[in-house]
Amino acid sequence: MNNILIITSGNVNKIADFARDGVTLASFNDVCYTSEDSKLTLKTGEDIKDFKVIYFRMVGKSLEVATLVADYAKQNGVQIVDSMYETTHLLPISLGKALEMRRLSEKGIRIPKTLFGDFSKLSFPYIVKSTSGQKAREVWMVKNQEELDELKKKFEKNKFYFAQELIPDARRIRVLVVGEKAVGAIVRHTKWNKDNTKETLNPIPEDIAKLALDSAKAVNLNISGIDILVNSKTDEMYIIEANAAPAWKLINKYCGISVEDEIIKYLQTKI
Repeated sequence: MNNILIITSGNVNKIADFARDGVTLASFNDVCYTSEDSKLTLKTGEDIKDFKVIYFRMVGKSLEVATLVADYAKQNGVQIVDSMYETTHLLPISLGKALEMRRLSEKGIRIPKTLFGDFSKLSFPYIVKSTSGQKAREVWMVKNQEELDELKKKFEKNKFYFAQELIPDARRIRVLVVGEKAVGAIVRHTKWNKDNTKETLNPIPEDIAKLALDSAKAVNLNISGIDILVNSKTDEMYIIEANAAPAWKLINKYCGISVEDEIIKYLQTKI
């Protein structure tokens, strides 16, 4: 078993001089994750928790993946060099979609089957997203390998991408959570199911409110917008996002509340 993992941003050839018996060399681009087993592995199949020590040679533009590796290593008792990576996140969880998805899955929150690094374990069609995309930007449906190959040509080197299973004919529910309360919820269409559904959930069903509150708690957010997909055939619910900086204009408009007032009331409880 290899005891040492040396990992770097970009091309692994940059660290070729470290090659020794008992040493594995890798790029952050080689890191893979699947929500089915919550393991973080290299493309060679080695589980990152099986190493004794990990040396971050260079993080560079791989902040999000490095944060995912650091968090996983810390949870599994793997020493990281430099040691500062063991005591702080490189990237706040609210900005790290990879870490967000893994935290939700670990807490038993159902998410669509999610893959980072290697998409081959998903069946077409599925959804590809950039972790930095906002308001449905940088989200694509790919129906076959040819479409995926063409899409990958457009990937930017300084961005991180992941894939999720397609939930058929889904409804999207946005729930706004403030403290221990789900203050408002609306139903809207998804990018792939434009059925013009516009519904206000008032009152919010208990199961939806609980799922939103549990999801916010799982990623340590006190004020958040939780996005839920509901499978129209099975009514199964999946969390696709826990947004730390949600927009709430539509919540105010259609739910008859003032989110600003709700947030102020919550903040006053902290004084």
